[in-house]
Formats: sequence, C-alpha cells, structure tokens
Amino acid sequence: MLNISTPKYYISEPGAINSLGRVVKEIIDARRHSFGQKADEKLRRAYVVASPTAWEKAGDKVEAQLKEIDTEFERAKFTGYPSERQAREYAAAARKYGAELLIAVGGGRTLDVTKAAGTFAGLQVVTVPTIAATCAAWAAVSILYTDEGDFDKPLPNPNSPRGIIADTEIIAAAPTRYIKAGLADTLAKWYEPVYSIKENFTTSISKHGALLAKEAIDEVSDKVLANLEKGIIDEDTVKIVDAIIYLAGFVGSFIGERAFGGFAHPFYHSSRRIPSTRKTLHGELVAFGMVAQLVFEGKKDELNGLFEILGRLDSLFTLSDIGLTEYEDKKVIADRILAEFKGSVAENHSVEEVIKAFDEADRLAGEYKHNNRLSA
Repeated sequence: MLNISTPKYYISEPGAINSLGRVVKEIIDARRHSFGQKADEKLRRAYVVASPTAWEKAGDKVEAQLKEIDTEFERAKFTGYPSERQAREYAAAARKYGAELLIAVGGGRTLDVTKAAGTFAGLQVVTVPTIAATCAAWAAVSILYTDEGDFDKPLPNPNSPRGIIADTEIIAAAPTRYIKAGLADTLAKWYEPVYSIKENFTTSISKHGALLAKEAIDEVSDKVLANLEKGIIDEDTVKIVDAIIYLAGFVGSFIGERAFGGFAHPFYHSSRRIPSTRKTLHGELVAFGMVAQLVFEGKKDELNGLFEILGRLDSLFTLSDIGLTEYEDKKVIADRILAEFKGSVAENHSVEEVIKAFDEADRLAGEYKHNNRLSA
C-alpha cells in the first residue's frame, strides 16, 4: 500500500507571505464547513509558534495578514529544542485558546515542534519557513529532542502541513550557511537511500524526485549562492528553495513499500548525544554522515563526486570541524547507531567497524580539502 502525505497549499516565491491570509482563511473556513458551521459566524482564531529571530523578520507581515482576514491569534515564543513536552504544552494552550489552526514561523525546530503540537491538538498546521536548512516545512514527521538537546525520536504526523508559505525574500535574507546546510541535507535524499526491495514504481518516483533535486543543485546552486551574497533573488533562487523544501519533502513523503537503510541521518541523530556537535547544523552533520556511508559501503568511486559538490557548498567537514575528536564520543555514536537504527547499512557490523568508517571519512575529507584548498 502506498500513502503519500502532501500539503494542499505550497506557495514559493518572493512575497509569498502576502498569501498567508488567504490560505489561513480558506483552511479555517473549510474546517468550519466540515463541522457544519458558517465560515463567518465568529472571528477566526489561530495559535502561532515563532522563534524570536523569525518573528523579528516576519512577525509584522504575519500579523498584518491575520488582521486582514479578521483572525485573532495568540503567539508562543519558541526557544530551545523541539521536545514532546513543549509540543504538548503548545497543543494544550492552543486548545484552551480555541485555536482553529496552528501557524509555525521559523526554522526546522520551530516547524517540527508546531507540527507535533498540531498532531496532539488535532489541528492543521501552516508553516512559514524563514530559513531553508531542511525540508521540515513539508515533511510529515517531527524530529523531537530532549529539552537538553539530545535526539529523542521521530514523531510521524498523520499529515503534512496543510499549507506552506515559503517566501524566498525572507529565506534569502538569512545567512547563506543555512541554505548550504539545506542543500547538503537535500543531497542525502539521493546518496543515502539503500533500498531493501526490488525496483518498483514507488522507488522509481522517489529516486527521480531525488535526482531532480540533485540536478538542480548541480546546475544552479553556485550561481544562487553567489547572488545571495549580493542580495539578488531570481527564479533560480526559487528553484533551489523548491529543491530543499518541495522536492526533498516530496521524496520523504513516501510511506509503505519503500524502505531504505541509510546511514547519514542515523549519524546525525546519534551524534546529538554529544554536546560539542550541537553548534553544527542538521545538514552539516548529515553531510559528514553521507561521506561515512559511502566509505562504509566501499563506494569510494562515488566519493570524488560527493566531495566536489559538498566542497562547493562549504559543507565538506572533518571530525574536528563538527566537534568529534575523542574516541569515546565516536564510540557513543557508533553504539547508538547499532542499537537504535535497525536496518541501516551498519547493521550486523561491529562498533569498531563503524568507528573505522568515521576515521576514514575524516581522513579522506581532510585530504580533499587540503589538496583543493577548500574552505573549512
């Protein structure tokens, strides 16, 4: 059986924030209609979760859009990590307020905690990403952490966000480090999957989506990153944002027969137990995990191509770059991968074999960076 969860609204363009009001109104009115209520029988109510930085960037526009459609809102300030505790608190507050919809404004952590709150509250969610560092704006899963910052678990949400408002003007204003990390995370959709079943229509769709994203990165990412440094936003900027949010999210939407045992994301999740890695972005850790996976699988012929792309994105990292120099830290990560991520390519291997892959990935990445004079 194949179940694919996709949004109803995906708006990605400069000025997309100006469509937020219309989307919110249509979602709330449709909800009221499903309950046999009149669309205009009372003021609409939304519960907004936003990080302080994101609200500073987009808060005035969000507020203006909600005011335009006669929608009151209560705002929660999100800081820290997206924990189940915090998600349940937001869900309870949204229900108490009488919210008919949740709106998430911010980066991946804000979006994930709000999606989880929507699941716990039984409410639909609209995401307004202010950076494009992951596909969290689309994905029908919330990555939850402990309050201290360690990975806890993925929470499968029954649906993707109902609406996604990806304003490329807002996203492009963020430091380019975020979009570089998002591009590295998107590449993982191509390099990471190890399919455990024969090729079928589902896997073919998934692979083609991942390939489209990789081709977009190959073709225009250099130009887009150079333009972002100059404040230039064009159709290629939209294409790159779509690769990170739409295509990567789409590929990750497949549930059912598709199955794979990657290594890059288990490396990311497991490394979050080590506090020194928490200054490193999701995509930056995934980037190292991709390199380690190819080493682990013995696919050294593919490494040069991956190194070349990651190098152009300033996303080729060594263990010291990501804060993992101690043997004991690497052992903790290897132990966790083997214990908690069944079905990965590391399964049935030893801790020492996994650590050996880390060290070889570190050595090869360091050599490539030195020989090609790539920035750290």
